[in-house]
Amino acid sequence: MATVTAGFQVLPNGKDVDTDGVIPKIVEVVQNSGLTYHVGPMETVIEGSIDDVFNVIKSAQQVGIDEGASDVLTNIKLHYHEDGVSIKDKLTHVNEGMQGK
Repeated sequence: MATVTAGFQVLPNGKDVDTDGVIPKIVEVVQNSGLTYHVGPMETVIEGSIDDVFNVIKSAQQVGIDEGASDVLTNIKLHYHEDGVSIKDKLTHVNEGMQGK
C-alpha cells in the first residue's frame, strides 16, 4: 500500500488530567516513531504506511489513558493516494495565495 498522511489530535479529558503535561508526552510518541511528522497548533500530521500510522495514533491515545484521562477523544483525517502522499508535498502549497498582514 502507498504512503498515507494522517492528521490527528488527541484530546484527553479528566478531572485530574493536566493537558499541558500530557500533550508533550503525546508529541514525544510521534517524535520517537521514526515517521515523518509535522506538529501544528491544532493537529499533528504523520506520514507512513497505514499500519505504522495507526500504531502511532493508538500509542498517542494510550498516553492520555495512562495519564489518567477518563475520556480520550481522537480525531483522525486520513489521506490516501494511489501514488502515495507526503507531508512535504502538502507543505509546498502552504504559502501560495496567502498574504501576510
